[in-house]
Amino acid sequence: MKKLFSALFVLATLAMQAQVRYLDEVFTNVQVDNGIVYAHNYSDSTFFTHNDPITMDVYRPAGDTATNRPLILLTHNGSFVTPDYYPLAHLCMQGMKDSSIVELCKRFAKRGFVAVSFDYRVGWRASSTEEGTRKKTIIQAVYRAMQDAKSLVRYFKDDYSNHGNTWGIDTGKIVIGGSNSGAYVALAAGSLNDTTELNDINFVDANGPFIKQDSLGDFDGFGGVQNHTNYPGISSRFQCVLALGGAVGGLSWIQAGEPPVIAFHGVSETNTPYNTAVVITATNQPIIEVSGAGDFMPVVESLGNNNVFKPNNFQQGPPNQNGFGQQTVSVEGLYPFYGQYFEPWNWYEPNCYDATIQMLELSDPTNPANRATPAKASRYLDTVMNYTLPRLYKLFVDPAFTGISEVTTPIEMSLFPNPANTELNISIAKEQKPISTIRLFDVTGRVAKEVTGVNSFTQKLDISEMTNGIYLASIKLTDGTTTTRKVAIEK
Repeated sequence: MKKLFSALFVLATLAMQAQVRYLDEVFTNVQVDNGIVYAHNYSDSTFFTHNDPITMDVYRPAGDTATNRPLILLTHNGSFVTPDYYPLAHLCMQGMKDSSIVELCKRFAKRGFVAVSFDYRVGWRASSTEEGTRKKTIIQAVYRAMQDAKSLVRYFKDDYSNHGNTWGIDTGKIVIGGSNSGAYVALAAGSLNDTTELNDINFVDANGPFIKQDSLGDFDGFGGVQNHTNYPGISSRFQCVLALGGAVGGLSWIQAGEPPVIAFHGVSETNTPYNTAVVITATNQPIIEVSGAGDFMPVVESLGNNNVFKPNNFQQGPPNQNGFGQQTVSVEGLYPFYGQYFEPWNWYEPNCYDATIQMLELSDPTNPANRATPAKASRYLDTVMNYTLPRLYKLFVDPAFTGISEVTTPIEMSLFPNPANTELNISIAKEQKPISTIRLFDVTGRVAKEVTGVNSFTQKLDISEMTNGIYLASIKLTDGTTTTRKVAIEK
């Protein structure tokens, strides 16, 4: 019994050592602090008459004592409208309790990050019959939400400097991200920082720029008669943008030296276009032209903003698609979801839908009532995490981290084809012992596919459901000898 206990202890210790914080789920439970006020401000929805609190939910790994954890700030969809507008627009949103944002926060916390689901100011003239009014007020709504995101960054930096670092974070390792509308907020926070960008033809009318900083305050949220300054004198700087959907107001917003961007986008998305197009409201009215990830991410890469992720052997996204519908090369930091529409990584509870929404034509793939199930959405979130985590690890933990590497041994191992598409053939010379086990590892070290009990010199693997990227093919022979080789999957 003592020997058995010792063996189990050794196995458990090895398993723990094999897990890497920030890449693997090293924590089982998550502590959530709900409704924490991080700022106060005036909003369009109250006609700037009330300085109301703005809140967040904070997710931390339970029992963790680290005090230098990276901080992931994530925010939700909602089209920048107030909740009372949801039924009119056939929307089913849940604010800070948005399913995918909550799930992402839990997943990040279990890997050792501090993750936050945060609220922001909303309100614009979505139902106006004047296109100019819709255009002006939506830009102002994004601007105010961007200011709130930066106030949140300053909240944590103020807490770090003046209140003992309550949340145990490293203020030099901060990500701002979000889904759809939340991604607009994150992208604006990372790129809208020059007053010349406010003079773009899309954001000016006969009365001048839509954003007048003497009224709305500056880019960080300081000053302005319709704005309350939170945490003056503290930097709003952060280190990375994580955009799930979303767009920028113009490609001119993207400038060299801005934070790197990791972006995911449904290529068939119409509410927020994958390339450059006019956004259409739920009531079929044009709002404003924006540029989605298919257009802004090549600019991010060309300016060198994502060079911090290179070199790497990380999972690469599928090819990009330009505005002419042509597939081009993959872009570092961009993962397009082909054939997918609005937020394939999200889902809503059935009881969230009212009778009006239930009456919509469910066969329409763009209809928010035709939502993914939690199981289906979870697979997309798996891709989001597997693609994002090694890049954040390289950015925040180990700049030399490049992913998987080969181990050479006397075993003669053949992989064909390489790159592979739907099938992968693995074989060894018959002078050796037969293959016992085959495992394919992704760049974070997780087992993506496993075949046991092979007992043969050749094996064909079905990889049709695996995503594009670089993998490590590891084989173990019946005598215990192992070797590994890199293989690329390209579809």
